[in-house]
This record gives sequence, structure tokens and C-alpha cells, in this order.
Amino acid sequence: MTPALDLVAAVDCPLCHTLVPEATGRALLAGADWRCPQCDQLWNAGRLATVAAYGEYCAGRAKA
Repeated sequence: MTPALDLVAAVDCPLCHTLVPEATGRALLAGADWRCPQCDQLWNAGRLATVAAYGEYCAGRAKA
């Protein structure tokens, strides 16, 4: 199961880990997207969920 999305905390870019204060969990759940100012990747709630699911998959495979 994916971790709960903090609705008020700023989000960081999964690719370069730059903190993006204007992107919050609440905004993402409302359908917003954002572009990382450092690496220029476009992110939204669906893409962040995919990255989180892949991280869990990789962690599970490392334990096996």
C-alpha cells in the first residue's frame, strides 16, 4: 500500500528531489500538475502514484 499523501506539505520531485512548495498534496488530489523547476519534468498525482508503486515493487524484489 502506498503511503498517505500529506495534504498540506510541499511535494518534492521524485527525479531530482527538488522541493516544490507550491505543489501540495491537496492541489494534486484536486487535479493540479506541476513542473519541476530544476529538471523540468511534469508531475501529477497519477504519475507520482506510479513512481511510488514502482519504488515499493523494487523494495519488495530487493528483500526476495
